[in-house]
Amino acid sequence: MVQKVEKYAKQIVIDLRRKGLSYSEIKKTIFVPKSTLSSWLKKIKLTDEQKERLKKKRLDAAMAGAIKKNLKTEQAIEEIKKSSAEDIVKISNRELWLLGIMLYWKERLVYDNKNNLRKGVRFTNSNPYLIKLFLKWLKDIGKIKNDEIGFDIFVSKDKNAKTKSIVNHWSEITGFSKENFSRLYFQKIYTKRRGVKRRASKKSSFGQLRIRVRASSMLARQIAGWAKRIQDIVVKN
Repeated sequence: MVQKVEKYAKQIVIDLRRKGLSYSEIKKTIFVPKSTLSSWLKKIKLTDEQKERLKKKRLDAAMAGAIKKNLKTEQAIEEIKKSSAEDIVKISNRELWLLGIMLYWKERLVYDNKNNLRKGVRFTNSNPYLIKLFLKWLKDIGKIKNDEIGFDIFVSKDKNAKTKSIVNHWSEITGFSKENFSRLYFQKIYTKRRGVKRRASKKSSFGQLRIRVRASSMLARQIAGWAKRIQDIVVKN
């Protein structure tokens, strides 16, 4: 009796395979261990059309699995970001002071160019949040007034026709009127040629904004002194 049932099951499995069904599709219809399926179906040949269908099915399944995995990864990343964000409730003036020093250190003091100090405090970036942060630092920590601050915009030449939207963008980001953004500099876009690396000046669709503090060479030297002290403390520890 058992042999008859097995023979009947085997015939069903073979018929399903000849219709082009995959092992997983067959197992949904009739439960048979995978090892048994392999034994029963090893001599069954599929048509090219059936093989193509199964190949597409495997690719679709792999793609769906990858999307699901990426979604889980993105969700995990968002959870980590949300959790870590809760660690920072408020930024004190001292913390803001240190943040500004580190920003300026990275931007202006990394090459230890004395000419940078003579020109005063300058900060160039395309990131709106870093621009806002440094402006806040200048006002809250440096006690710099609005009329002591000037701006330069650097954009690629292909943005020549979009100057109005660029000025509007930086005016909105900084909170300064559009009249403060009259100095625009158009730069060439450099590309890589014959294995030689060339600098690309196109940082973003709105270019880069340079913040200038007028008559601020003393403040620039003061920031350099703070940065040097931080460097000495870190090295000693």
